[in-house]
Amino acid sequence: MPRSTFRRLAVAERQIDRRWLYRQLLLLTAMAAGLLALFQFTELDMRLAALAFDPVQQRFPLQTHWFLSTVLHHGMKQFSYLATAAALVVCWLGHRGRLNWLPQRNAWLAASGMILIPLCTTLLKMLTNRHCPWDIVEFGGFAPHLGLFDTAPAGLKRGQCFPAGHASAGFLWLVWGVALAGAGRRIARLALIGGLLLGAVMGAGRMLQGAHFLSHTLWSAWLAWAISVGLSALFGAMPSAIRPASDRSDRS
Repeated sequence: MPRSTFRRLAVAERQIDRRWLYRQLLLLTAMAAGLLALFQFTELDMRLAALAFDPVQQRFPLQTHWFLSTVLHHGMKQFSYLATAAALVVCWLGHRGRLNWLPQRNAWLAASGMILIPLCTTLLKMLTNRHCPWDIVEFGGFAPHLGLFDTAPAGLKRGQCFPAGHASAGFLWLVWGVALAGAGRRIARLALIGGLLLGAVMGAGRMLQGAHFLSHTLWSAWLAWAISVGLSALFGAMPSAIRPASDRSDRS
């Protein structure tokens, strides 16, 4: 291939990269604005939590349900640890150049995302000082329900429930929606859908137990994708740049 043609292709790929990144930043900004407006100015969180609360017993009846507690909470948490460990081994193989479908930069993207997504979620849980539904006064607890930017009363015991940590163990797989783009668009989309479904199921289980509000789970999903997009730009592993040559003719 002539060098001038190669340069033109490289420039075209960089332009596609920028367009993809700009679209993602726009999407993330719009999602953040929507989440802020929805949960700061409505009672949706409280209304949904009330559906799982028994006012007569003054508790969330499903809080100790065997399936939600043993399978969806503890079981899925252990499964997530094992699956992440196995995926990190796959990333190591990609880093060593042993996997054609997972180039080195993609492997670094996936490994970093699987570590940073739960780590950043845990850090935010300690900083945001927001309580779980079962801690809220209306649901038999001790704390007032506060919006994201409301100031907590002095002396109130700190909450560590926002964003949803358990759901982040499912949403961390969203990073593979970018990292697997080199293996094909269909596989990348399956990874993206799988991460969304897994995080949603894990988050819904904890919501039924009274451990999280809907906003906690949705913000966890937003954070996971924001970290994935940021890392893809950092490692230069944006989907448009790493899609196989056979896929590049299909950019619809």
